[in-house]
Amino acid sequence: MNIFPNKPKYQENHFVQEIFRHEKYTSLSQQEKEIFLDRLVNLNIKEARRKPFDLFFPSHSFKDLLIDKKVLDLGCSIGGTTIQMGEDWKVKEFQGIDVSEESIAIGNRFASNFSSDTVYGFSCSYAEKMSFADESFDAIVSDDTIEHVRSVKETLLECKRILKKDGVAYIVFPSFKLPFGGAHIGSVTKTPFLEWFFSPKTINGAYQEIVAKWGDDLNWYKPRKESEGDWAVVKGGIGVNGTTYKKFLSTANDVGFKEISFERIPLLLISNTASKYPIVKFMSSMLKPLLSIDFFKDYLSHRLVFVLKK
Repeated sequence: MNIFPNKPKYQENHFVQEIFRHEKYTSLSQQEKEIFLDRLVNLNIKEARRKPFDLFFPSHSFKDLLIDKKVLDLGCSIGGTTIQMGEDWKVKEFQGIDVSEESIAIGNRFASNFSSDTVYGFSCSYAEKMSFADESFDAIVSDDTIEHVRSVKETLLECKRILKKDGVAYIVFPSFKLPFGGAHIGSVTKTPFLEWFFSPKTINGAYQEIVAKWGDDLNWYKPRKESEGDWAVVKGGIGVNGTTYKKFLSTANDVGFKEISFERIPLLLISNTASKYPIVKFMSSMLKPLLSIDFFKDYLSHRLVFVLKK
């Protein structure tokens, strides 16, 4: 039973790739689409500057660590965040991969008209099978992508393969047990804490049942069938894999990263609410000692934040 039902809304300022199928986009002329896409990427850059990836790693100075380096953005979306990081960190080359062909096309189009000392390139790829040569990158960054991959182990094996000796992967993603949206089902229900009681498979199934009952006015958001397997993921629908702190840590150890560290970022510390209300930020910071205890990491972390060194 969907106690507090919800439905997705078309929001340009909260980008999801499904909007490319909405009539507000499809009805535009080619020139209007190009203007719209440029605005999307610029909004993405603006948001990334307001809440940069660096905030998840307060003990790391990316401007010092990655200047003149070659970096991969694993899960780059439309590329705005990639460009923001590249410009701020002054990296030599920044590649980005994503499973969405539309997003990659937007990123490459924008980058081709963007004047910079950094070389940008975007390609369509699954994280489990990347086309880059061994030891291609000094670093990998990934924000809110690991929870969607088909295989965390295969993804980390690929990350280790393409990292240079002593290369580092900076990984950020929500735990499946996150109280606020770990299962990514906010577009169909506002019922809280479902992740605490049901498996990813059960929640994914319920999600698909709800979506199947929507009317034609929501066809733009309904999942498109994948050509590989029955993972109703990334190209529509939630498709989360249920990764938690212990599961990821165990997998990273199995893959053989020589150094694995966890950054303690308390719930809501890096959020719009905390930036608006100082009292929320203060109360959030008080949770940090609890994140020394493994049990609380899934429930009280704003995101699971890992540093993996090859």
